[in-house]
Amino acid sequence: MRFFLPTLLFSIIASFFGAAPLAAQGNGWKLKRDADGLKVYYRKAEHSSINELKMEAILEGSMSAVVTVLRDVSAYPQWIYKCTKAKRLKPLADHFGLYYCQVEFPWPMSNRDFIAQSKLWQDPKTKHVFIEVESQPAYLAAKEDLVRIQQMSLKYELIPLSGGKVKMIYYLHSDPGGALPAWLVNMFLDNGPLNTIKGLREMLKRTEYQQVQLAFLQE
Repeated sequence: MRFFLPTLLFSIIASFFGAAPLAAQGNGWKLKRDADGLKVYYRKAEHSSINELKMEAILEGSMSAVVTVLRDVSAYPQWIYKCTKAKRLKPLADHFGLYYCQVEFPWPMSNRDFIAQSKLWQDPKTKHVFIEVESQPAYLAAKEDLVRIQQMSLKYELIPLSGGKVKMIYYLHSDPGGALPAWLVNMFLDNGPLNTIKGLREMLKRTEYQQVQLAFLQE
């Protein structure tokens, strides 16, 4: 989940914010970018002036490797764009997790933080893995020098492919809060997540992730 201005504004989220629209897709999604093995779509949100984001990417790694990176909260600052601090607030239990992150913003804006709860499950027939992440802003008291992100919703669908690859479909809707106008957030919506996915791809090259095998997952 990171935010940057003027050229790199909104991310992480968190995980893990271009060009003019290229084409339309079903359900109101419009293709914004198609490059480097990444597709980026956006659409208007139902109850918000900030757009929803969808990204599709092919990842080089097993399902266990991808899930392990996504659940390794302490390593988030190594690959999630502009994430400066991350810690788990509760031990993983029944595939539920609760964690805290801080996100750097450029001066003169205040940095952000957020608390998120994640839930993971796998479809036993298709072997698709689903991860849902929702903000829990009231779990900890707000810090005076940070803006607490109140609204954030993330969804991942991980689809196993042949050849040790995984297709990731990533959905994000988040409001960074503060005084940022919606039109500005929408303009740079995909820059942070694009950099985050690049970071994820680099993490998957590490030996410690390549060799992992999670007992609760079907590959």
